[in-house]
Amino acid sequence: MIKKFFVFGNIGKMTELPKSGGQSSARRVMQGLERMGYETVPIVRRRCVLEGKIIHFLETRSFAVIDLLKILRHIVLANRKTSAFLTLTFGGKLAPYELLISVIVRMLGLKTVTYMQGGQFIDFYNRWAKFYRWLIKKNMDLQSQVWFEGMPSLEVVRRISDTPLVYYPSYVDQENIVSRIPERPKDRLNLCYFGRVTPEKNVDVIIKTFHLLCEKYDDVYLTVIGGSGYSKAYVEEVDGMIENSPFKSHITRKGLTPFDEIKEIMQSQHLFVFPTKERCEGHSNSLNEAMAQGLVPIVSDYHFNRDIVGDDRLAVNGWEPQDYADRIAHIRETCDLQEIAVKMRNRVMENYSREVVNKRLFEELKKI
Repeated sequence: MIKKFFVFGNIGKMTELPKSGGQSSARRVMQGLERMGYETVPIVRRRCVLEGKIIHFLETRSFAVIDLLKILRHIVLANRKTSAFLTLTFGGKLAPYELLISVIVRMLGLKTVTYMQGGQFIDFYNRWAKFYRWLIKKNMDLQSQVWFEGMPSLEVVRRISDTPLVYYPSYVDQENIVSRIPERPKDRLNLCYFGRVTPEKNVDVIIKTFHLLCEKYDDVYLTVIGGSGYSKAYVEEVDGMIENSPFKSHITRKGLTPFDEIKEIMQSQHLFVFPTKERCEGHSNSLNEAMAQGLVPIVSDYHFNRDIVGDDRLAVNGWEPQDYADRIAHIRETCDLQEIAVKMRNRVMENYSREVVNKRLFEELKKI
């Protein structure tokens, strides 16, 4: 019976706040396992930070060696009968390295589990050559279980491997799911975004969408919350767009903000606009949290977004501001926002709450 998981991935320094959705997701996995009674031992994967192709190549290889030595130091004396090794991966270019880790861990007698985070795995699998697909199949076949953040990724692997597959989406704590949809202003339409302010999140598209809506309606407002640790130039660009906006008086801009304060702000918001094109985008924490608070999401039809919201009306193909403005106008004029808000909250409650997600995983873990 498994009692301990060695968890290897982009977890970040445990003494610091997570710096990305991927790190938040990784720590949530560990917290979930600990709540089920398992011991977790983090093995932090080092991330490349230098620029330049040659330097990046050398850094990647040296970090791979360092990480492998760290893994061996942790597991070489581990109890083979009660320990398992969990790899958190986005299924990208590190596939050969991850296969090597799985082979070594299995040779040392531990069971292996992989958690496929994010949505870029599908992009890699569809775009890359047969060798990459062979690597993925070999690695999947070595696992005792493979967990997936999104059903589209799970369906891809189901076609190539008989390994037990488990749907394990991002989840929301029960206390962050509203019991009743709050009364929201009826004399205006409030749009919001909260999350990292980076080019991949397309925050500029949100502002351009807002401008187009303001040309049609005089009662539209926008709140943008968030910052970035590495895209300072883009943050300045976004802030410049807001500062120079002809509708500046209808925009609220806040930087990094505690989640309790964000929850308070969401009580008066109608729509969460999320035109992400983030390569690693998986089951977005921000999207989950917005739906849990009864906001109506307008999302890009990218990776898992359409599957998460479960309503084709709310997914927009591409990233053109006009398409988002048209969709928002259509939703506003033809749909009952309160009805959709209730539907989104219920979808989180029934599919993405901590109790539902971890209960399903706990039952699957008994089979290892």
